[in-house]
Amino acid sequence: MKAIMYGAGNIGRGFIGQKFYLSGYETTFIDVNTEAVNAINEKGEYPIYFTRTDKYVPEMVKNVSAINGRDNAAVVEAIANCDIIATALGVNILPFVAPLLAEAIVKRAAANRPLNILICENLIGSNEYLHGLVEPNIPADIKEWFEANIGFVCVSVGRTVPPTPDELKKENPLAVCAEPYNELPVDLAGFRPVGCELPKIPNLVAFTPFNFFIERKLLIHNMGHALSAYVGYQKGYNYIFETATDGEVKYILTRALLESARGLAKRHGAPLDDTMQFVEDLMIRFENKMLVDTLTRVGKDTKRKLGPNDRMVGAFKMVREEGGVPAHIAVGIAAGLLFDPADDAAAVEIATYCRENGVAAALAKYCEITDAADVAMIKVFYDMFVRKAPFAEFIEVLASMKDTH
Repeated sequence: MKAIMYGAGNIGRGFIGQKFYLSGYETTFIDVNTEAVNAINEKGEYPIYFTRTDKYVPEMVKNVSAINGRDNAAVVEAIANCDIIATALGVNILPFVAPLLAEAIVKRAAANRPLNILICENLIGSNEYLHGLVEPNIPADIKEWFEANIGFVCVSVGRTVPPTPDELKKENPLAVCAEPYNELPVDLAGFRPVGCELPKIPNLVAFTPFNFFIERKLLIHNMGHALSAYVGYQKGYNYIFETATDGEVKYILTRALLESARGLAKRHGAPLDDTMQFVEDLMIRFENKMLVDTLTRVGKDTKRKLGPNDRMVGAFKMVREEGGVPAHIAVGIAAGLLFDPADDAAAVEIATYCRENGVAAALAKYCEITDAADVAMIKVFYDMFVRKAPFAEFIEVLASMKDTH
């Protein structure tokens, strides 16, 4: 069996590529990184270093090859002849690869070969988005076949794959460092043809309706990760595990996660106990000292991460809609408005705009938060961060907000 992994980055190599290998596939990576492509073809394998308490445990991923993503003909030919494909490219790259996917699909239609595309992108509605990019490139005479036989499958990628430590990269430039989290939720409704046999991938969880899993990843996991980065940055930390093990930050982080978990369970009618268990597991994962994940990496690009439907503001609004008080999430948003690493242009832009134009203007422009009470809540914490208020004061104010809202 042949699998295509479109994207040979951290998630491609550190999670999905391994899943394909364990499922018995020969996996071909497609990437524009010439060094990575050449190294994969030279070695035919690479190590994943799993973080186990206080040490790295390597596991090899074998039966791999690679194609340069700029070789359009080779890319189309590979996709036309594979058994399954996954993307982990980044949402911004998908428009550039959609025409190649369409060209390969036309070839598959001629041979009546259905295909399911596992979309491992951090975007709610990634299936509709990629379908919308590919569909205009499909000839009219095969569109009916296309709709019935090409599956656009949302995937919720929960494994954290941070940058690989330098000492491991020196041993092998293809090395990836990852946590051992292994669940792979996928949208059952996305597979085509309808009722087809699902791929036999370890720990694949096929479920519908799938929005709960997508939002659980974005509005709990990603929200908590970003909050840890933004609040930890205000305390001068460098790594996620430092913030997750700081009692003061952990107080705010835990309660922000609980705010989002309760709101999400209520929105989807999901068992609250299961959602709370996800939060408990997440806290342990955040504290993993072997995952040397920097705050600047996790928090970067606040223009996107503080966007109106993304992790921080999306969780804030969801909790509001479900009748909760997102006070602790508001602390994370306030800290995000101050997040300004010098090499992060998007973060510097927002922090500068907020400083020069005020919190209300920044929330309206970047977050689409305009409700007076919401703006006032976030501004309270923003001002506290600016004047370096002690965390005891944050906790006192948070308690009063719970009582009065």
